[in-house]
Amino acid sequence: MELTVEHSGRFCQSCGMPMPEKDLLGTEREGVQTEEYCKYCYEDGEFKQPDITLQGMIDLCTGYLVEQGMDEMGAKGMLTQSLPLLKRWKQEGVSS
Repeated sequence: MELTVEHSGRFCQSCGMPMPEKDLLGTEREGVQTEEYCKYCYEDGEFKQPDITLQGMIDLCTGYLVEQGMDEMGAKGMLTQSLPLLKRWKQEGVSS
């Protein structure tokens, strides 16, 4: 029997992290979970790091991906291409 992992297709619209499980979802002020942002980026209807820049988020996430075994150049390249396309950064008027 083959074991498969079902992925919801949800990705945080701030950091790009996959959110296959509901316990990774951020929350709105009313405590309702949002499928747009992860719990590490968004809580109680607000971004946890409201002043972080796109470049700051790329640098932060690069560190996490390197810890998970990805090489630094590959991680930074992937994030530089993908993060500007996410909702948080599009709304800020950031373009690539």
